[in-house]
Amino acid sequence: MKALVGIDAGTTAITAVAYDTSGSALATATETQSVDRPDTGQAELGMGTVWDRTREAIARVVARLDEHVEIAGVGIAGQGDGCWLIDTSGKPVRNAVLWSDSRAAPILENWTADGTMDALVETCGSPVYPGMCLPILTWLAEHEPKTLDRAATAFSCKDWLSYNLTGTRVTDYTEATVPFLDRETGEFEPAVFERAGIPEQSDLIPDVRTGTDVIGTVTSDAASETGLPEGTPVVAGTIDVVASAVGAGAVAPGDGAVSLGTSLFAQTITEGPGADDRGIGMAFGIDDRWTTAIGSNAGTPSLEWVCEELLEKEGIEALEPIAAAAAAGSEGVLFLPYLSTTGERGPFTDPNARAGFLGLTPEHTQAHVVRSVYEGLSLAVRDCIEHLPATPTRVYVTGGGTRSAFWCDLLADCLGIELLVPEAEYPAAKGAATLLAVGLGVEPSLEQAGSRLGETERRYEPDEDIAETYDELYEHYRRTRHDMQPIWERQAKL
Repeated sequence: MKALVGIDAGTTAITAVAYDTSGSALATATETQSVDRPDTGQAELGMGTVWDRTREAIARVVARLDEHVEIAGVGIAGQGDGCWLIDTSGKPVRNAVLWSDSRAAPILENWTADGTMDALVETCGSPVYPGMCLPILTWLAEHEPKTLDRAATAFSCKDWLSYNLTGTRVTDYTEATVPFLDRETGEFEPAVFERAGIPEQSDLIPDVRTGTDVIGTVTSDAASETGLPEGTPVVAGTIDVVASAVGAGAVAPGDGAVSLGTSLFAQTITEGPGADDRGIGMAFGIDDRWTTAIGSNAGTPSLEWVCEELLEKEGIEALEPIAAAAAAGSEGVLFLPYLSTTGERGPFTDPNARAGFLGLTPEHTQAHVVRSVYEGLSLAVRDCIEHLPATPTRVYVTGGGTRSAFWCDLLADCLGIELLVPEAEYPAAKGAATLLAVGLGVEPSLEQAGSRLGETERRYEPDEDIAETYDELYEHYRRTRHDMQPIWERQAKL
């Protein structure tokens, strides 16, 4: 039996899963890690620690496999963006600066004012945010020039882990698209470094490969640390957002993927980049395939807050029968789900955005209030999807929120689109293994790999009558959150 090892290297946890060639999990291991916050708005991880946690997870998976199982290869998906720097000898020059770090925010304000941001968007097709590699490098050039003097290569998380396994310095298209690639040609564009004022740092970006490309094999040192056989092939892999879509089954143009978790994330697969700069567009490097993603700060914390603070119940599953007692539309109660202290990031950006209930009267009950929270979160998902370059024809849903059949059913009605909940418990790891299967020739294409390796656990079809109610409610929601922006600004001043 052959095993495909997929790794999901997230921000706070790293999971390794060995799958057989039919997509069934044979062994799983997870290692946790803590983000360092040396100053306000900063987020870092020790690069050596991340590799230690990864090799420990791999070693545990290898140890749990039966001796007759042959490991065919390794694929890695990882937290995206950030800046992971190594020197000529392959040693980290500092802690990794993560995607969630905001120290470079003032630099982006200057880029917006002087036209640099417009030039970057014209090149790569998407706006840049503070946790991306280019603004972080610009910040380091201003504040830690000696760090850059020692740096030879700028990686993302998965690239650093692949380097530890193979000794090969590469990245992939999904990581490099924003802001390093010309979206028309798909080629690396060093001019973006000139616009950022750091032209000499363009040499830090390694070769760009497709996520299914075999970039090298496991070295003897990595084999002794992980238990993987020396010479095991490793593919380039992708950013975790893309891998999660692939692992869920969203691989063909027209497919969409939504994650219901601490935050909400929506993306759609298209042929070629979108026509405008809405969302973050990422090239697969395969058959002109792209995905465009939009993330919202809204998510399951709204349900947890209602559960703990309003109803004093344990476990958000207790909310479902309460919410189900109210009709669609919650008799006019509208919940704006911007409960995060950082406001909203997509499909609009407003750090002052805050949550609230509108339309309450004495006649409303707990059921109306609780259902309106599920509806507000679902409307936020629809808001993201409405701003994607193409509306998906079907949506694969992942994340902790999929445990709620009530929410999935409501979301299908709100979106007016068929929802599919995959069987995969770790979609990013499954996606990494799917890319590996294609890279090794186990599967001929992503479409066939997705249909063979991915199993759908549940399907939800929209109810046309209820969908009409949510069409009307969405228009009210969209206009209301727009009209609230000056009120949020006044509120912030208080």
